[in-house]
Amino acid sequence: MKQQTLLPILVSVLALLFLDPFHILMPDGMEMVLLGVLMLSTISYGLFIYNERPQDEREVSIRAFVDHTTYLVGMVLLVVAIAYRLIVDGHVYPEIILILVIMIISKTIAHSYACKNR
Repeated sequence: MKQQTLLPILVSVLALLFLDPFHILMPDGMEMVLLGVLMLSTISYGLFIYNERPQDEREVSIRAFVDHTTYLVGMVLLVVAIAYRLIVDGHVYPEIILILVIMIISKTIAHSYACKNR
């Protein structure tokens, strides 16, 4: 239970530290160290989520609901980011579009795989 709470908080706090636009909190060297820690904690959190196994049907149902909800929230936020950048800047960062497309492709592949092998 501790890992379920600690890892997402750590990843979130580390990611939010990079929002320091005036370099008040971190000099450039510290940013690189925190970037490494952010990557390692994100990988740890991803492995924790990937290796998580439901115990019964209720947990399977809860996990499916959570997966659908987070996917939809992520997709909506990326579409909002695309619209915002287009309205404010007149162009969209290609990374945002690439992330949205990769999310859609990976969900489609995962769904297809799950239907065939489960």
